[in-house]
Amino acid sequence: MYVTLMKDKTYVHFLVLLAVVVSTFTTFANPILSHKYTADPQPIVWNDRLYVYASNDDQSTNPDDGYMIQAYTLVSTDDMANWTDHGEVFRVPRDWRRGTATSARAYAPGAAVRGNTVYLYPCGAGGPVGVVTAPRPEGPFNDVLNGVPLVDRNTCTNCNVPWLFDPAVFIDDDGQAYLYYGGGDASGTPGPGENLRVIRLNDDMISLRREANNTINAVTIQAPRSFEAAYMHKRGDIYYFSYVNNFSGGDQHPNAAIMYMTGSSPMGPFTLRGPVLRNPAIGNQNINRNNNNHQAIIEYQGKWYMFYHDRRVANANNVPSNNANQRNISVDSLVYNADGTMREVVVTHDGVAQIKHFNPYTTISAATMNRQSGIKTDSISGEGMIVTSISDGNWIRLKGVDFGTAGASRFIVRAASGSSGGSIELRTGSATGTSIGICNIASTGGWNTWRNFECDVNASGSAGVKDFLFLVFRGTEEPFRLSWYQFQMANQSSSSAATPSSSSAAPSSSSVANAGTSSSSAEGASSSSSSGGTTSILSQYNQQDAVIVKYYNLQGQPLGTQKPITSGVYIVRNSKTGQTQMMVVK
Repeated sequence: MYVTLMKDKTYVHFLVLLAVVVSTFTTFANPILSHKYTADPQPIVWNDRLYVYASNDDQSTNPDDGYMIQAYTLVSTDDMANWTDHGEVFRVPRDWRRGTATSARAYAPGAAVRGNTVYLYPCGAGGPVGVVTAPRPEGPFNDVLNGVPLVDRNTCTNCNVPWLFDPAVFIDDDGQAYLYYGGGDASGTPGPGENLRVIRLNDDMISLRREANNTINAVTIQAPRSFEAAYMHKRGDIYYFSYVNNFSGGDQHPNAAIMYMTGSSPMGPFTLRGPVLRNPAIGNQNINRNNNNHQAIIEYQGKWYMFYHDRRVANANNVPSNNANQRNISVDSLVYNADGTMREVVVTHDGVAQIKHFNPYTTISAATMNRQSGIKTDSISGEGMIVTSISDGNWIRLKGVDFGTAGASRFIVRAASGSSGGSIELRTGSATGTSIGICNIASTGGWNTWRNFECDVNASGSAGVKDFLFLVFRGTEEPFRLSWYQFQMANQSSSSAATPSSSSAAPSSSSVANAGTSSSSAEGASSSSSSGGTTSILSQYNQQDAVIVKYYNLQGQPLGTQKPITSGVYIVRNSKTGQTQMMVVK
């Protein structure tokens, strides 16, 4: 996170905006979300699902304000192709009171998982670093230190750096945890090469380890031209320390690149190896306005990935050239050589390969997508994440959907309409591809009135694995808003469907919506109908499981083991199998 980049023209050389046609841009898989601005990726794995925390750049609209970041957003996937937008999960000063001491800013976060707890490490603009905890990735987060910083310039010996920010946490194989942070420009003291730090954490992850002499010591990491974004990962017996170098030049390495060093200890010393990711460019065209970057490296399901941010959405949206504060997270493959060194990452439009097919027979958050055109997302009470700002012709795309040999026969969607309503066209291949169903959505009488609508799906046309499924939206003005949807398998009764997996111990509206969407082909679509929340969306548990069924509201708050009697939508969890379902009570 570069604080003064917009003020110092010696470091910034913008290219002419890319001549990207938006209709073409929306077909790419990178960045992972294109309907909002996200930056500073920080991934974790929780219950076999990959979650990525991000700085929320949607507020950074005025270049004179710098990076106006006050919140973190969260996205997740289990197939590396379809991403669920969980929305804003952290905000200052609501979740971290210390944020008020730094103009209520929340710069690039760190994150880690230990046991059944998620640890999020926020930082202010230039410091300090704090810590908050949650029982699941979506929060809610608890300010466990009651506003006291975990690290500031007076916390320990050698803690002082110009920019006390960009925290990253690494837990070694022996269980010892380390906190990395720091940065600064050429005018700072200490200067480049001396402004990054590492310090040991205690097992509780919320306090710093004292040495034998009862002191707390931070260790300087000597990293040539160090600027920001300290990060550590390990593969085999090799420790990889990566960081972003500065814009000053003076050596053979490119400016604002992700550099990396290797060593035999997480605290160094390290040997410089070179850039693992140059300032993002495709071909000879820079897609980052030659500006700052921020990386995270993680192994997931046996494959290695490089997360980073760039400005390709801002370029496509014609954001003025004097505003470099709106960024988006992308991901590409990371490859190792036989000697353990890392190859330079190749920046792509297409992103990484999908690692598993998507299951359409789960309750799917409408905010799950491989790509989109025109929509926005929001979080509301009672429904969780919803899709909003829909206009005629907008769409959501999902990738690699497996409908099975029987195909789907029914589509169920939860929607609200304060206008005249509209329809959803289910198409395969493209937004103008083969229709397999049309679901009509009538006015519900208000944007806060939600109902379930159903329609037929062409079973034979949807059978098998579909490369892409498009939900194409039709109607005047804003025809409707969407909460979730689900396909029903052919030859399956309307009261049952496949059970989704849970991403969190205590389910929430976002944790139920763990994966994306579907795809099909062939002509179809006929009848559609609506219900005012009286249909059971997923299968009922059989009687032998009754003693281990627990009920939750859509915010994930436990309601006990007795079936709710008040009308509404609820989450049902089998505590033995971990499976979750959504249930509507009349």
